[in-house]
Parts: sequence; C-alpha cells; structure tokens
Amino acid sequence: MKNLYLILCFLTVSFVFFGPTGQGGKYILWEPSNPDLNFTPNDILKKLHENEIIRYPEAIRLIWRFTNGDKNLNVGPISLDGREWAWDVAKKLEEYRPYYKKVTVYEGESLVSSHKKICNLIFQNEEICKNKNMYDYKSNYIIANTYQIDLIQGFSSKERDQSLINLYRKRYLKIINPLLVFRDDFIDSKGFSESEARRIFTIASLIESETKVETEKDIIAGVIKNRSEKNMNFEIDATVLFCFELSLSDEFLEAEKPKRLFYRDLDINCEYNTYKNKGLPPGPISAPGFSSLNAAISPGKHRYYFYVLEKDGVNHYFSETYDEHLGYIKLLRGDFQDDS
Repeated sequence: MKNLYLILCFLTVSFVFFGPTGQGGKYILWEPSNPDLNFTPNDILKKLHENEIIRYPEAIRLIWRFTNGDKNLNVGPISLDGREWAWDVAKKLEEYRPYYKKVTVYEGESLVSSHKKICNLIFQNEEICKNKNMYDYKSNYIIANTYQIDLIQGFSSKERDQSLINLYRKRYLKIINPLLVFRDDFIDSKGFSESEARRIFTIASLIESETKVETEKDIIAGVIKNRSEKNMNFEIDATVLFCFELSLSDEFLEAEKPKRLFYRDLDINCEYNTYKNKGLPPGPISAPGFSSLNAAISPGKHRYYFYVLEKDGVNHYFSETYDEHLGYIKLLRGDFQDDS
C-alpha cells in the first residue's frame, strides 16, 4: 500500500512538473526590435514561463541537461495546442522554425526606398536603417518581385562582439539573400559576366524609373544606346532624384526629394548624376522588372536622342534632333501661338 502511495505521489509530481498546461497558441520567441538581440536558453524559458506555456523552467532545463538540448536551441515562432508535455516543448524548441515575412519590391521603386523598407521590416529600427553604411547599392541591386524572407537566418542566440552597424549589416545581408539569389539566377541564365550584369541592370533601372509604358521601354533603351554611341551625357532626371534620396549627409532623407526638378537641382554633386557625369551611373538606381531588363538587353533601333514627358504625365514625345525636342517642350509649355 505504501509503495502504491509513493508511486501515485511520484506520478502526480511528475505530471505537475512535466505535464501540459493547456495553454495553446502561437508564440513568437524572437523580437526583431530587441535592442541587443542576444537570446540565451534561460531567456527563452523565462518567456515561456511568463506566457504560462510551461509551469516550471527547471523541467526543460533538466531535460536539456541530459540531452544537450540547450545547444540546439532555435528562436522563432512556436505553435502549441496545450497538450504538449515538457519533453515535447523542449524538442520543439530544438527544431528549426523559420520566421517568414513577405515583402514586395515594386518596379521602378528606388533602391534607397526598397532597402530601407526591407531593413525596417526586419529590424524595426529606423535609426539603423537610415544609416548609409548599411547598404551597398552597387552590389545589392534586386529585381522587382514579391519575396518571402526568413528573418531568423540573420540571427543566432549569441553574437560575437563587434560594432553595432557591422552586426546589423551582417545580419541584413544574410536575410536578404533570397532577393539576391533570384537576381543571380537570372544573371546566370543569361550568361552575363559581373560587369555586364551590372551594366544591364543599371540601364534597366533607368528605363524603369523613366517610364511605366511597356511600349516605350525598348525606345528609351534605344535612346540610351544612341546617346552612348555619340558620347552624350544621358541627362536622366531619375538619376538626380536618386541623388536627392541618397542625400549628402550621413543619414537618408536629410535633403527632401523634390517633386519637380529645376536647373539648379541638376548641378547636385553626386556620382549618380547623369547631367554632370558621362556614361552610366556606378550602379542601378531602382528595381527593374523583366520587361525593362529585356529592353536593356535588346534596345530598340531608331534615331531618337531625346524625349520629354507629355502633359498626361505618362507618355513621352521622342525626337531625333535637339531643335525638334525644344519644339515639343515649347508646345507642352504653351509657348506656341496659333496664327491661323
């Protein structure tokens, strides 16, 4: 009888100590906005206990002690139905649980805007994401698309001591890898060298930033080709706007992006400014779609060297000569008088 009593006591204590709490649901065991992003097994167990997912953190620690489970700990979202015993919870914490978020990079969206948007999605830290040193536009250019990124890829339970910006940049690059892989797959499928790929993406980004009209894309690609062959400056407004987005200070958006460019704006000192610098910018300025990439690869054949936006704000007038181009500009400004 005494033995039975001891057995019942042991089973009761075991159930209380290791048994399920009945607390089901989905729990996020990693917070992007955490300032130090340094999670230890004890941090995770404390959070589980606070959410009443486990009764006794010691139960999980005891299991991990004999299985080395704390060495395989993964943070991220965990789903429970409330029937899991401490052993089940301990094992689930050792499983890799990706934390996915979707992000859409739109055609023609500037790389400043798209990278900042992705950075804020990941870290929820505007100060870090404003820092120019976070990004390398010349290498980390992307194709417009909707991506599913795994936020946990850039985080581990502990990080080596390093400067804060280097730590965030390292994590950022690791997390955005799917965006770059998609681009690299396209480049490999075309057999481009690294320099040729950057040239094509840069031209495609200019096309995408200048027009949304599909039938105009190969024409604008042809204009860029024709001006290049004549050693003319490209004089593309979108590159000046990109310079304003980059700004001349340590943080982004200190200089506001103008709604309309004036002649004084065209003199902005910036390596992307195609009014002041001959040839292509050092890298893409926006995320191109496939139609713009195809236009950059196979530009239209014509004799146009100039274009100006029509009054509808969508289509363009194309010209072969500068005089014809000035004529369109006067027409759009209403400088012509009707003598009839």
